[in-house]
Amino acid sequence: MEQFISMYIDDELSLHEKKLFVDQVATNKRYREEVLELLEQEKLLAGALMHDVPDLEMPTMKRANTWHSLGLGLAACVVLCFTFFAGSFFSPTADQPAGKSVAALQPAPVPHRFVIYQQGSAQVEITGSFTDWQKVALVPSGTNGYWEVTLPVVSGEHRYTFIVDGKRLVPDPTVDIQEADDFGAINSILVVEGKA
Repeated sequence: MEQFISMYIDDELSLHEKKLFVDQVATNKRYREEVLELLEQEKLLAGALMHDVPDLEMPTMKRANTWHSLGLGLAACVVLCFTFFAGSFFSPTADQPAGKSVAALQPAPVPHRFVIYQQGSAQVEITGSFTDWQKVALVPSGTNGYWEVTLPVVSGEHRYTFIVDGKRLVPDPTVDIQEADDFGAINSILVVEGKA
């Protein structure tokens, strides 16, 4: 019985159980007295806990020195301005002749030939970082099952894969460096050296 009283006090009963509990309290005098006694104890305990809690003093925040804050702000502005002007001064565009863009100073893409053997396939495509992951169709090279395409590739590290018949992903069998991507497919890694 005490378990139901405790559950009622702690609001752990469902609505149906609460209804049964109130019906029982109303019909059973001894049960009613016990509930009232325990509720009174709960009331005393709650009151005692509220009065025995010591007053806690909240720590006060020190006021920031206005001059100190102003100095920090000024120092941050100086660093930011220096970074901006130093970046403009030391950037590669500072020494370039007038009329040339930054893109003109970067190495030009070099043609790279991709070849794969897929006998009996109706379609082979390639997709990779050098095509912005857009599909590019390969063309049959003769009638013996080889497919090829030559694409411009800039220097750097590139990931790519072949798509056979529109659904099967095939890494380049001629490239030793491969890795799994986030989708479970295997990509080949092509490293193109920049020309000086």
